[in-house]
Amino acid sequence: MRKKLVAMVMAATLVAGSLVGCGGGGNSASKDIASSGTTSEKSEGGGGAASEGITTEVGTPRSETLVVECQNKTDTPGQFNSYMQGTAMGFGIHQMMSAHLWEMDTVKGEQYGEIADGMPESNEDFTEWTVKIRQGIKWSDGEDLTADDVVFTFNMIMENETIGASAATNLYIDKVEKVDDYTVKFTMKESFPRFVQRYGVTVWGTDYRIVPEHIYSKQSDVTTFKDEAPVVAGPYTVKDYDDLGMWVLYELREDWQSSTLGVAGPEQHEYAEGATPPKYVWFRTFADSTTKQMAMINNEVDLLCEVTLEEFETMNASNDKIKCWYDEFPYANPDDPGSKSLVFSHGKGAPYDNPDFRWGICLALDIDEIVMNTFNGAGRVAPIPVMNNTQYLQETYTIPMQEWLENFELDLGDGTTFKPYDTGYAKRMAEKLNIEGTDEELVTMFGAGWWKHDEEAATKLLEKAGLEKVDGVWNFEGKPFTFEMSYLADAEFQAARGVQAAYNQLQEFGFQCSIASKSSATWDVDGAKGNYDIAGYWPSGGIMKDFYSAISGFDNQLIKPLGETGSGQGLRWDNEHASEIIQELANTDPESEKSYELHVEFLKECVKDMPFINLQSGTKFVPTNSTYWEGYPNAENPYNGPWWWWSCFKYMLPNITPTQA
Repeated sequence: MRKKLVAMVMAATLVAGSLVGCGGGGNSASKDIASSGTTSEKSEGGGGAASEGITTEVGTPRSETLVVECQNKTDTPGQFNSYMQGTAMGFGIHQMMSAHLWEMDTVKGEQYGEIADGMPESNEDFTEWTVKIRQGIKWSDGEDLTADDVVFTFNMIMENETIGASAATNLYIDKVEKVDDYTVKFTMKESFPRFVQRYGVTVWGTDYRIVPEHIYSKQSDVTTFKDEAPVVAGPYTVKDYDDLGMWVLYELREDWQSSTLGVAGPEQHEYAEGATPPKYVWFRTFADSTTKQMAMINNEVDLLCEVTLEEFETMNASNDKIKCWYDEFPYANPDDPGSKSLVFSHGKGAPYDNPDFRWGICLALDIDEIVMNTFNGAGRVAPIPVMNNTQYLQETYTIPMQEWLENFELDLGDGTTFKPYDTGYAKRMAEKLNIEGTDEELVTMFGAGWWKHDEEAATKLLEKAGLEKVDGVWNFEGKPFTFEMSYLADAEFQAARGVQAAYNQLQEFGFQCSIASKSSATWDVDGAKGNYDIAGYWPSGGIMKDFYSAISGFDNQLIKPLGETGSGQGLRWDNEHASEIIQELANTDPESEKSYELHVEFLKECVKDMPFINLQSGTKFVPTNSTYWEGYPNAENPYNGPWWWWSCFKYMLPNITPTQA
C-alpha cells in the first residue's frame, strides 16, 4: 500500500500544478433506448475493437461514434439556446458547440484565446480593454465570426435582465463597441484588471457564450428563442435529438477546421498529425444506475460522467478495459474544483443567516463518518468555505494558513471560547484504511485538516443562535425547528452521499429534518431563487491561484430578494467585509502580492462566518472504456483533467482515437 500511495502522490503532482450545425437537428421520433442496449451487436466485455459492422441505436457506425453519458434527461428537448432558462448545458451544448472569448488549459491552469486572438490589451488604469477577434473562425452556416457577434452577445446580455449574467455584466461594463471587423473595445465603469478572468472560462464554462448576430438579432425575444437547429462556432452540430429529452446526437462539421477547434486548437494543444475528432458524439441518459453499469460493461458507452466507488469496482472487475484516473486505490481524481458542501439559504432569515447556527451545525458533524460513507475514505477534506481544496490550492492557501487556523477561536456565548480546527484527520483516516505514508503524503491524500466533532461546543453555539433543545428536539421561536436537506438525484454522488450522511447525524443530534432529491433542472431554478433550506451541491469552483472569478458572485451588491433569479450566489450570503474584499480584488492586479493577501483575507472571513460547510474537494470517479476508443486523459497521460463535461471537452476529442483490433 505504501508504494501505491507514493505513486499516487507523484502522479497527482503532475496535474496539480495544473490547474487546474445545424445538421438537420431534431424532432426525431422518440426512441426507447434509455433502458436498451446501445448497439445492434454487442462485444464481449473486455474484448478488442471489433466495431466492424456494429451500428448504434441512433443509426451511426459504432466505429465512428463516441458514446458519452449525460447525467440527467433534459426537460426541454430541442432547446439549444444557452441563454434561455431551463437549457440543459450538460447535454453537450457548451462542450460541442459553444465558443468563448477565452478558454482554459486545465493542465497549465492558464487561459488562452479561443474566439479572442490572444490576451486583450488595456489602458493604464484598466478602464478600457481592446480585444482582437481571431480571424478564420466560421459559423456552421459558413458566415464569418466577427466583432459584430461579440458586440451583439454582450449587449444582448446587458439588455436582458432575465439572463443570469446581466446584473454582473452591467456592474462592470459601461459599453461594448466595434472598432473594426475584428476588434472590440470594452469600456468599464471603473478600473477592472480581472477582465479576462471574469469574461473567459476559468472552470466549467462561462456565462459569456458568443452567439451568431445574424441569427439572434432576428428574434423578437432572445430569451424565448428555442434555437432547435443551432448555428454554431464549435466543431459539432446537432444531428438529431430525442423528443423525450433522453439523448442528443452531434455530428462533426465537414468544415470543422474552420471551427474554434480547428482554428484555435493547434496553437494550444498538441494533436497527432492528421488527428480527426470522432465523426459522431452521442450524449445519452440512462434509465438507472444498473442500466448504465451494464452498458459500460457491454462496451455500449465509452465515457461516464460520475459513478460511485462500488459501481466502478464492479465494472472494472467485469471488464478490464474500464479504467479511472488511477489504476489503483483511490482510483478517482481528487482535484475536481467543485468542493462538495452543505449550503444554507441565508435569504430565508433566522437562523440560517446566523453564523453561530452554521458553526453549530458544522461542529455537530463527524467528518470521518461522512467521508467513509461517501467513497470509503477516498478524497481530500476541504475545511475552508468557498475555496476548493485541490492539491494546488491546499499547498497555496490551506497549508500556509495552518497556524492561523489552529489559533482561530469561536465565542461560545457563555464566556468561553473554542478552537475548532483539527489537524488529526489525515492520520485517523490512514489508520482506518491501513495506509502508510509520511505526514506530507497523507496530507496530500486526505487533507491538512477539518473541524472538530464536538457536540458540547455545537450545543452552545446553537443556543447562542436562539435554539433550545426540548425533550431531545431542537426548537426555535417556541416550536420544533424543521428543515429540508436536498440534493441532486442521480448526479454528483459525492454531494448526495455527503448530504445523506449529514442528515443522519443531524437527526441523531435532535433536529427534525427531512431529505429530498431534485432533478438538475429543478435545482437550477430553486438554487438560484433560494428555494431550499440546506442543500448539498458545489457553490463555488476554481483551480487557479487567483480565484476571483469563483468568488465574484458572492458580492452582496448582486443579491436579489428571495424568490428572484439573480446573477449572484443563490445562498444570498450578505457579508459586508467579504464583499469589500471582492470589490477591492476587482481593482487589483491579479499578478500582485496584494492580490494574494486579499485572497487570504477573504478566506479568513469565510472561516469566521462559515457561509456554507465545505466537506470534500470533488473526488471524481470518471470511468473510461478503451474497447473502441483510447487516448483519454489519465494520471499517466495528464494532458487534460478528466472533466470532459466542461467546455474544454472539444479540445480532448482529437486525442481520443479509435482502437486498433
